[in-house]
Amino acid sequence: MNSSSEDHWIQEPSQTANSPRIGQLPLLAWYRPTAPQTKIQPLPSNGKEVEIAFRELVPYIPSTTYGTFGLYRYPAKFIPQVVAYVIEHYGAPGQTVLDPFAGCGTSGLTARLFGLNYELWDLNPLLEILHDIAVTKPTRVEIAELTQAMLNASTEWLPDWKNLAYWFPQEVIPFLSRLWGYYHTCSDPSIRKLITVPLLKLTRTFSYNDAQRQKLSRSPKAIARVTSILSGDWKSQASTMLQSEIKSVITKQLEYQNLMLDQGNLTATIRAGIDTIQRANELKDNRGVTWHLLITSPPYLQAQEYLRASKIDLFWMGYSEEQIRALSKKELPYHEVEQVPIYSPTFERIRCSLNEPQILQVYERYFYGVLGALTALSEHVQDYLFLFVGPASLRAQAIPIDRIFVEHFVSLGWMHEVTLIDKIVARVLFRSEKNPATGLEDQRMKTEHLVILKRDSISLAKIEALKDNFQMLELCKEREWVLAEARKAGILKQAS
Repeated sequence: MNSSSEDHWIQEPSQTANSPRIGQLPLLAWYRPTAPQTKIQPLPSNGKEVEIAFRELVPYIPSTTYGTFGLYRYPAKFIPQVVAYVIEHYGAPGQTVLDPFAGCGTSGLTARLFGLNYELWDLNPLLEILHDIAVTKPTRVEIAELTQAMLNASTEWLPDWKNLAYWFPQEVIPFLSRLWGYYHTCSDPSIRKLITVPLLKLTRTFSYNDAQRQKLSRSPKAIARVTSILSGDWKSQASTMLQSEIKSVITKQLEYQNLMLDQGNLTATIRAGIDTIQRANELKDNRGVTWHLLITSPPYLQAQEYLRASKIDLFWMGYSEEQIRALSKKELPYHEVEQVPIYSPTFERIRCSLNEPQILQVYERYFYGVLGALTALSEHVQDYLFLFVGPASLRAQAIPIDRIFVEHFVSLGWMHEVTLIDKIVARVLFRSEKNPATGLEDQRMKTEHLVILKRDSISLAKIEALKDNFQMLELCKEREWVLAEARKAGILKQAS
């Protein structure tokens, strides 16, 4: 499929005010690892909270969707400017970042720009697929030729999905089956990576799913949209869209590579399709596993079912109904989690005020699950926790998640350095004028808060040493007591 023709090869991305010419390393001029004088510090007048705008603090990433950060439409996506700010002001070469709720992998993609090692976990299997595409260097390919080969594919492939005909028009299914037949039989990994996102976007375009709703949801609006497409020359439109989306992927890969620092011997570990809560508990007694920084944006309290928004993609990627069902059962609020101690007066006060059993269960499972996992993982973090959360509400009851997190971790010995409050500009999650449960006007979060928690000056190694010394002291005390008793009994003579 490779071609020497330059007609359809993507040109290098256009320059912005913050972009040097291709081939230079734009972040070198900005990167100031662990430079405390450049950190935003709280003032006595506002306690530990400071209002900021991460997009303005990180001008070298032109937008939240620049490069492969905008590759895929993921719910409640972590913006890269937050992670870039954290690493620029708190990171150092050679460190390792953990994001246990990684979503589509923004933390890792940003850490990679600065040459830091990273480890990403998420229940959604798409994490590994999207990460691999995002960090791959562009494939030189003749786009029109590739598109035509996909459209003319002889192999057909359909997902293991009994409700397929409910979500797609009958005349579109054979068309999609050939495109996905090409994908699933393609032996060239670089081509598969290149066409994955364009195929997912095209498939969603022809589905009855309403993208503005939180879950996989068929709506009259979506049906009207598909009906309108099918009334014209939809196959030609599909061909044009495929070419445009393939071009977009290559352009975004070029933009991302243009931001790159010299990575050296960078290590990236991706654990997709795993239960973070279970994995965190499994590591409790494994002191050999450590990270320097934990940077994460946990699931929202009001919207935790991200897998349900990705079901249509997972089916076409080859996951079965049984596999998707098993993963969905591990999502909050369906995940049965063990009750853990939460050292927050605010948490307990709100917990006692929630009278509806179902709402109380959502509340408890969220904090027992998310905060329980973060607490277990914090034992393995050497330097900082960075928790990006937003104030939420349940039945009009305000839930200050950031305050609950702060109270809990401060009680465990972490130092609350600052909370940076950023105004939400845009979010891809779901939209509704009214809350479907209460019928009241729907009020979404207006701000998101980055809670910065620092491990006390006593390092993990010193803590372990103190524990060993304490144990030795206890043994010495016990030995002295035994010797004293022996002397009393005349078994051991007094030292001369």
